[in-house]
Amino acid sequence: MPKPSEIAAQCRESLESGIDGKNSEIAFFGGSFTAIPLKEMMAYLEAVQPFLGENGFSGIRISTRPDALPENILLLLKEYGVTAIELGAQSMSDRVLMLNRRGHSSKDIINASKRIKLHGFSLGLQMMYGLYGSTSDDEKYTLSECIKLMPDTMRLYPTVVLDGTKLGELYKSGEYILPSWEDMLSFTAYAICRLRQENIALIRCGLHAERNMESRILGGFYHPSLKEIALSRLYLEKMLYWAERNNDILKCREKGSFVLIETAAGKAGLAAGHNKENKKRFSENAYGVGIKIEENRDFLEEMLRLSFFSRKGCSMTETLGEEVYDVFKITGASGI
Repeated sequence: MPKPSEIAAQCRESLESGIDGKNSEIAFFGGSFTAIPLKEMMAYLEAVQPFLGENGFSGIRISTRPDALPENILLLLKEYGVTAIELGAQSMSDRVLMLNRRGHSSKDIINASKRIKLHGFSLGLQMMYGLYGSTSDDEKYTLSECIKLMPDTMRLYPTVVLDGTKLGELYKSGEYILPSWEDMLSFTAYAICRLRQENIALIRCGLHAERNMESRILGGFYHPSLKEIALSRLYLEKMLYWAERNNDILKCREKGSFVLIETAAGKAGLAAGHNKENKKRFSENAYGVGIKIEENRDFLEEMLRLSFFSRKGCSMTETLGEEVYDVFKITGASGI
């Protein structure tokens, strides 16, 4: 753990380097900030006070446990410029929380969330997908219950199994079996949609790797581009939905026909998919039709347009909603 003086030095160096402090926060993460000894917590808060305000950072963001936020601590955090509190909720199933020895209950999460909002802090919730004993129903229940608490932000952390942990022992023994990669991506894509539709910012998707952590990973879902891979699945879902609706035309197409897929600027890679997987799966479901992907500067952020071209020109074009995020509204699906 860095010393308060080292934290202060980092803040000073960041501001001197030209970072936009008004749109940046000082963050105390990687543990339960309010669960460390009070004297230590105070020392950290004191150390960063000179770097807040008009010419400094906009505030302080912390992460902590739902059962480590008594009233006196909330008042203290407010006094020292803390603006956002994120709770390691993990799951809203008491059974799952108990199995994973989290040490708190769903009621603790609910009560802490209400107190955080009552005191005017920005509320963040951190959910962990794939915990020991958790089912697909538990995952969707947790997401729905988190949404009910109306957080400003959420982070979704699919489980990563580390050596030297109790979960690692259960994994090695075969008692803990991870969900499949496909199931995890389906849920992550579903969560992206739900949170976007509820105007809740998903500020991180996937574990942030600490130094030397990768050597301890036994299994699980660590990937630096996890959010992008999940988002590309939403593009694929729309593309496959379009192919299904136009099955007859694609099946009976003439030689040289192709489908043009248009995206917003910078989004062609999401339509193509990780390692071009979307192009491959779309072609397989569209009887091997040729595919071209182009970016359209006039499109809104997540617009997607598919057009069928034969030798006679464009015979059909369709924009499936204004945003990729409405995929579950359009298909009526509860998951990919």
